[in-house]
Amino acid sequence: MGLFLHYREIQAQSEADRLLREYWLKETFLHWEWWLMLALTIIPWIIWWKIVDRKRLFEILTYGFFVMMISIILDAVGVEFDLWDYRHRIVPFFDVFVTYDMAVMPVIYMVIYQFFNGWKSFIIASILVSAVFAFISEPLLVWMDLYLLINWSYFYSFPIYFAIALAFKYVMIKLIKISARGL
Repeated sequence: MGLFLHYREIQAQSEADRLLREYWLKETFLHWEWWLMLALTIIPWIIWWKIVDRKRLFEILTYGFFVMMISIILDAVGVEFDLWDYRHRIVPFFDVFVTYDMAVMPVIYMVIYQFFNGWKSFIIASILVSAVFAFISEPLLVWMDLYLLINWSYFYSFPIYFAIALAFKYVMIKLIKISARGL
């Protein structure tokens, strides 16, 4: 009985994946949404590369990769638990919003990390960016029909955006101290 149910789960998942790829080819690929997502995936990295402090490149990139990884994980959890979904994806292979998780968020957070060194200025900048993400960017993505809220509210997103920025700044400070001691 268990093997039969597992086989049916695999069949159902395969069919869902096939339908997603079919939808992506017909409704997203090379449409304006796809071009927008492609631009928002590439352009932030180009701008970041022009302004990044190369003397702190490893440190800033490490911070950005921490942000990227937690963003991908939290996004995948949200999609899996039907808190939100995405009508369009840059590639049909990931359930997460690659454009935000791998470009927009980490790049903007890295810029804040680079330019706002003190805790007070970092906190203020992080609050502002968290508010923009939660209360301007997310509603705009919903309006553009890229992002679908299912069991979620913009108000839930704000503290998460803020906590991500603060938590990883704290982690980076600790890692830098450990590295300086040679431990």
